[in-house]
Amino acid sequence: MTECELVQICSYFAKYMISCGAEIHRVEDTIRRICRAYSKPRAQIYCTPANFIITIQDRSGTPVTMSVAVGNRKTNLDRVGAYNNLSRWVCSRKPDAQSIKEKLNDINSRPVYPTTVVYASFFLVGAAATFAVGGGIIEALIGAVLAMLIKLINDKLNSVQASTFFKSVVSSMVISFIAVWCQSMGAVPHFDKMIIGAATTMVPGVAITNCMRDFISGDFYSGIYSLTEALLTAIGLAVGSGTALAAAIS
Repeated sequence: MTECELVQICSYFAKYMISCGAEIHRVEDTIRRICRAYSKPRAQIYCTPANFIITIQDRSGTPVTMSVAVGNRKTNLDRVGAYNNLSRWVCSRKPDAQSIKEKLNDINSRPVYPTTVVYASFFLVGAAATFAVGGGIIEALIGAVLAMLIKLINDKLNSVQASTFFKSVVSSMVISFIAVWCQSMGAVPHFDKMIIGAATTMVPGVAITNCMRDFISGDFYSGIYSLTEALLTAIGLAVGSGTALAAAIS
């Protein structure tokens, strides 16, 4: 495998793993192991949740570098595990670049959960969270429907590559308006429990977990990036709900 092919393969691993929600320490460790397997122990890897830079030296000592920006990050831990297993296979077998690309394409083509299952999951989480904060049956049902509405809104905004903060503001604003309207129509006694239950589906649990893992591993920049993203999501939920409630009540 040439140095250019090795850098390209490493960039594929880094991009796919980051875009599926892998923690930065795992990504950097994976790339280092692959480079060591191909006799490049001095490879330099710098990763953040938004981009990464990989540099190795060829036989003449000339650096070969690739820098890639990462967007549209989602959580898919099944694929993260598959990429991790593939990296171990690469380190033990040392295959050619084409074989690795074929394996990566196989992982990328693996089926994900169907849309009905995803929406059903949002429905159940919204209902359970509403129950957990003291809501009744009607409130839980409405909270579950609002949770599915959040998923629909996020899918539409993802198609135009909206920011995390904007998605949080819009989603919380819409569900807050609907929750207040349901209370004003006499369907439920309290609107706050429905808002809390539905908004639970937007809590950035994976981002918070990854930022703590990054802090522990010493990747402070990546940890701050993930923590900031999580805080912006929380602030967006508060801003959207507060704006909607202020407008509806006044």
